[in-house]
Parts: sequence; structure tokens; C-alpha cells
Amino acid sequence: MKFFNGIRLSAKTGIILWVAIHAILIILGLSVPWKMDSDLYSILPDSNEIKNVSEAEKELSSRTVRNITVLVGHEDFEVARSAAVALDRMFKEDSSFEETRLFVNENAMNEMREFFFKHRYTLQGKTIREMFAKGDFESLKNRALQKIYGSFSMTDLNHLDEDPFLLGDAAFENFVQNSPMSLSRFVLRDSVLYATDSNATYVMWNAVLSKNVSAFSSEEHIIARMNHVLDSLKMAQPGLLVAKSGVPFHSFESSDRAKSEIAWISGVSIVLILLLLLYVFRSPVPILATLSTIAVGIFTALASTWFVFGNVHVFTFVFGTSIIGVSIDYAVHFFVHRKAGVRNVRSCIIKGLLLGFLTTELSYIALTFADFSLLRQMAVFSIVGLLSAFLTITLLFHAVFENSIVSSEGTEAQSVPANLPTQFPKAILNAYAKIPKWGVRLILALFFLALLPGLKQLHIHTDIGNFYTMNDEIKASEALTSKLNNLGIAPSYFIVEGKQDHILLENEELLTERLNQAEKEGLVKSYLAVSNIIPSGRFQAGSILDLEKLVFGIKKRWIEILINNELPQMLAPNVRNYLTEIGVENHSIFVKSLLLSQDFIDFEKIDKNDRFVDVDLKNDFPQSLSFLLQMLWIGHIGDKYYSAVLPLHVSDEFDAQKIAEGLPNVYAVNKMQNINHALTKISHVSLKLVCIAYAVVFLILVIVYKFKDAVRIIRAPVLASLFAASIFGYIEIDFNFFAIVGVILTLGIGIDYALFFKEGGRSNLTTALAVMLSAMTTIISFGSLACSAFVPVHTFGLAVLLGISCCFFISPFSAKR
Repeated sequence: MKFFNGIRLSAKTGIILWVAIHAILIILGLSVPWKMDSDLYSILPDSNEIKNVSEAEKELSSRTVRNITVLVGHEDFEVARSAAVALDRMFKEDSSFEETRLFVNENAMNEMREFFFKHRYTLQGKTIREMFAKGDFESLKNRALQKIYGSFSMTDLNHLDEDPFLLGDAAFENFVQNSPMSLSRFVLRDSVLYATDSNATYVMWNAVLSKNVSAFSSEEHIIARMNHVLDSLKMAQPGLLVAKSGVPFHSFESSDRAKSEIAWISGVSIVLILLLLLYVFRSPVPILATLSTIAVGIFTALASTWFVFGNVHVFTFVFGTSIIGVSIDYAVHFFVHRKAGVRNVRSCIIKGLLLGFLTTELSYIALTFADFSLLRQMAVFSIVGLLSAFLTITLLFHAVFENSIVSSEGTEAQSVPANLPTQFPKAILNAYAKIPKWGVRLILALFFLALLPGLKQLHIHTDIGNFYTMNDEIKASEALTSKLNNLGIAPSYFIVEGKQDHILLENEELLTERLNQAEKEGLVKSYLAVSNIIPSGRFQAGSILDLEKLVFGIKKRWIEILINNELPQMLAPNVRNYLTEIGVENHSIFVKSLLLSQDFIDFEKIDKNDRFVDVDLKNDFPQSLSFLLQMLWIGHIGDKYYSAVLPLHVSDEFDAQKIAEGLPNVYAVNKMQNINHALTKISHVSLKLVCIAYAVVFLILVIVYKFKDAVRIIRAPVLASLFAASIFGYIEIDFNFFAIVGVILTLGIGIDYALFFKEGGRSNLTTALAVMLSAMTTIISFGSLACSAFVPVHTFGLAVLLGISCCFFISPFSAKR
């Protein structure tokens, strides 16, 4: 039997070829571990501004998105505390949590004071360091005297002989002022943190989800189990209040809503499509064959995408299943022609099928050049899935369903097939036949002019902030948690890098100088930074040297002092007088503590092989300090160290980009803004790539059909895509990334309609019915997505619905008159 341009291919050879190609693609996919990725952050693009620190930013984001907070409230503190204890007891040993935090060690503050007392000479804030540097003995002395003799002083004076200037207390105060503790309304009582609001007392419970916890909702999901426990606690204790905060709650709620929504949308659309196909074919065979084509195509596409990328994102699976629409289209054309009596269906439809396949593949191939992993995944998924569907129709269906001996040229279908419902397509074709050539030109010209105002108003922009709307309960919970924590973390923050930990801290300190100035100007209330609590090695060493000069009056090697046993004598006279004034008799204790207790804080250790390794933030520092450092210190990634600096309570005039300007190792990050900018840019690039692909398609059509016919074919999907974009402009909806994906799909599928009308002719009812059935199944399957409340899915579905509907009505103009 003749196949492409005279190549002879038997049915047996076709089946062998089909099996071989699918086996190779599937085996390649099975050769690598399968991983379905649901993490939105893993596929979001990086803007040019943060590409250099994208891995550090992702590491920081991966930590924050796993944190949750539950506030358990009641008018009676003991009731709230008991409920919080019950919650903690239920989940403390649960493997879904990396850690849970309810109880605060009553000795936590003492541990913090001891830690800063130990490092009192190195971990000083800017104010004390300036006193050291300026030799401002009087200010240092007066501050200490106020603490020693003040009426309301709570300072521990047990170590006055070692720390006469109360530097340990000063270091601890600096930590408190530069930590969330200074802003939060939560205080410690009975080993838990609590705050009051509207006559209710709220006890805080924090947790961190394990990395392996899925983002998909299910009855056994940890968030579902937590919700069940919290509901039980509220039923058991009337008046109990619960506020839940954290990304996992939003992800679960969104996933649960999307799952139930997609279930009914998919269910309705599948039932409608099955009923439609059953009405047309009056047999389950075409339906089962079509479903098999879809299943094989999706599985082959999944396997190939896994092989290429190592994982498949859930968005790739959702949007990549556009091959379902194409698979149905190919199968519909085959079975409609077969039912119409065509003896060699493949020979009859192969030209339109092949051209449609190639033009759609070119559109997807163009998208593989986009600098966006999700788009490339979707393109590869669709390319392979579409190839599978094409091979199934042309090789497998021909061998299985062409059950009569046919001529090599095939036979055209009956002009009026008696066993197909052709009344509606016949009415449509008759209506088109009555339109003269000048009428067609006029209709299309007026149609194009009507699109221009909408296209002029079109706004190509993607704002992921509009993709998800919180329900009232979660919105109220987030507002309450934010109010009580009172952190006010700004949308814009900074990531700082350095080749070593001390260099990173020095780079941080350059940034904090500018933030201090911004604080004076009222642009920011405060900020969180590691270097505010643990200065760089340069400042730590400088503090020691400046204090030695202040205390001894000169800079002298401390070894010489010890050897000569000149400890008390080396003190400056004003220092000796001060020590005597506050009752410190043995001056040697202070001098020895200064000379021998010079512990520096490093964030890197050197192992036995002289390699740098990160410190253990959980075990090397007190708990309260550890939590703060884990939030800010990103750590060692690649060959550099990274940290985050978080501005708090910023004004509208605060400009992070301007503050970071001129600091080569400081990057201003606004995650939402950066992603929106990157997605909008990728949208423009994707459209340009598809336009280039369509230019190539047009050249192919010119070679095959000549120029005029090529214009007739390509104008249908192009005008349909412009129609969809224009409607978005008219109704003032952002033409976002997902709408553009819908338009790209329209260009890929829509051209098939025009090609089949061109090949079948306007008078061929079989072609008209096949195109109509293809359009209706696509409109049902994708147009139903426009009913979704999830903005990306809704926008995608709306774009496909508008584009395919318009393309169907324009495509008949592609046929010769």
C-alpha cells in the first residue's frame, strides 16, 4: 500500500513500527526514576535581577513555605493552653513534621544571657562598638552606672568583677532589639508564648513540615488530619478559637478546592463528549479506540518527559494534556470517514493529517527554546503525545480497522453519507455557499476591524497574586497572626552573598549602613540581619582592639602583659578609679577575662580535610538565637555563602532596588514582582517564537498549496487567536501567560480545521461533520475549564473556548468555492 509519497508500507510493518517507536520512548522513560513535582516554586522562572542568587532564593523559599503557625485561643488562658498542649501531643512525634514548637524553656532567657556574656567582647551592637572606637569611656561608664544603681534595673550583677561595664547585658539587649522579640506581642507564661486580642488569649504553636509532605490534598494529608483534630478540640471545648497561618494551609485549601472542581468539570465534559461520540457513531468501538489513543499518548509523553527532564510538574500534566483534544480530532476524522464508507481512510485523510501534525509540532518545537522550564516541559510533553496520536491513527488504526481490500488511492466518501447525522453540517455548508466571494472578503475585513479596539486595549501581563483568593476563614487567620506577631516583613528583601562567611557578613554590614540611614529617614521601621547580632570578624576583632586601647590606654600585646605580671598596673587610671568606685577590688579578674575570653563566632568550621563546613545552627547556638539565624542564614551553596536581610514595616517610598544599587554582592528580591515580570517577559518571547514557527508553517503551505491558498488556510487560526486576544482586551482581563498558552493551542489545533476543509472541499459533508465534531469535543473539553474558579485554568480555558469557536466558523472559508 502506498503511504507517504509512494512509500509502500504493509499493515504488519506499520504495527511493528508503531510498537518499536512507542517501546523505545517508554523504555527511555522507565530508565530514570519517576518524580511528579507539585512545588510551584520549583518551576517559577527567575528574573534577570536574581539569577545570580536563584539557588539561594529557592533554598530560603523552600524553608518558609513549610512553616505553619496555629493560634489556639480562649477567654481563659488555661483552656487555651490545655488545647494547645493537646494539639502538640497529637503531632509531636508525627513523621510529617520536621519539628514542632510549643514549649519555651523557662531558662531560655538565661541561656541567651550566658551566651552573650561569654561573647560580650565580640558580639556588640553598633552603639557600643562606636564607644569603643572613639574611646568614649564616660558614655560607657555612665551606661553601666545607670544599670548598676538604677531604681528599676533588672540587670544581673553577679559577674560585676568580670564584666564591670556590663557588656554581656549590652550584647543581650542588642539581640533583643534586633530580633522579632522587640516587635511581637507574644510573651512567655507557663512555658508557652501567648498574646491577647479582643478579650481572647491565644497560645502559639509552630511547626515545620517535612520535605516529603505532598502539596496535594487527601484525607490522610497532615493538614487534613490537623483540621480534624482542631475541629474535635473546638467541639470538646465551646468558645475555643483557632487561627491557622502558613503556606501549607493555603496549598491544601487550594488543592482541595481544585480537586473537587476539576472532578465535576472533567466528569461533565467527559460524559458530554462520550454522549456526542455515541450519538454520531452509534457504536462503542470508536470511543474505546479514541480513549486508548489518548491513554497511550499521555503515558508515552509522560515517560519521554521524565527521561528528558528527570521529573514532570503537575502543571505540565494538566496543560500538556492538550494532546487529548488533538488525539480526539485525529480519531474523529478517521472514524467519520470510515463510517461514511471510505474504503482507504488513511489515503483519504493523510495529507491534511500530516500537514496538521507538522504545523502543530512546529509550534510546540518553537516553545522548547523559551527560557522557562515549565514551558519546555509542556512543549516536549505535547510533541511526544502528538507524535504518538499521529502514529496510532496512521499505523495502528489503519491496520486494525481497514478491514477490506482497498486500492492504493482510496475512495472518496459518499457526498451524502446516509449513516451519519449530517443535517447540521449540511445547513452550515449551505449557508456558507450562499455567501459570494466579495461577501467573504467584506465579512473578514469588518471582522478584523472590529478586533482592533480590543487589541489596542490588550494588556499582556501576568500577576500571580491574582491566581489564588483566600477564603474568609484563612484570610481572618492570617490577619490575626500578622497582627500579633507584628513583624511586618516587606515584600522586598535582600539576599547577600560572599565567598566566605566573614566576607558575607562584611557585605551585609555595607547594606545595613544604608538601612540605618533609611531608618532615620522613616522609610523602614527596623530590619532583621545576622550581622546586627553577630558582626563580621573584622568588627569582632576591631571591638577587642578598641576596647583594649580604651582599658589599657595603649595597644600592647597581651602576652607581654601576662609575662610581666602587670595586669592591674596596665589599666588606665580612669578605669582603675571606676572599678574601685563600683566595689571591684580584684582588678586582675577583669583584665584576664578581657585578654583570655576572646571567642570569635564563625559560621564555618574546618574539618579534618581542611574543608569548610557549615555550623549546626540548631545545636551551636541557644534556641531563640538559633530560630532567628535559621530564618536569615541561608548558608553554603556552591562556592559561596548567602544570607537574607528582611526590612520590617516599610513605607510606600521604600525602594529596595535603590538601596541595593552600587552594592555588587547585594540583590534586592521581590518574589512576586520578579515572577510577574519574568512570566510577562516569557509571554512576549513565547508569542514571538510561535510567530516565527507560523512563518515557517506559512512557507510550507505556500510550497504545498501556492500563496493564495496558504493565506486562506492560515488566516483562520490567526484571526481566531486575534479574536481571543481582542475579547480579553474588550472585557479588560489581563492577557496573562496561561491565556497565551491557550492561544498557542488554538494556533496548533485550529489550523487542522482549515487544512481539512481545504482537502475535503466545502461540499464534502463528511469533512464538515468531522471538523464540527472535532471542534465540539475540543470546546467541551477545554471550554469547560473556563468555569473553573482557579484563575490560571479559567484563563486558559476561556482563551481556548474563544479561539476554537472562532476558528471553526472561519475555517469553511479556507475551501475552494
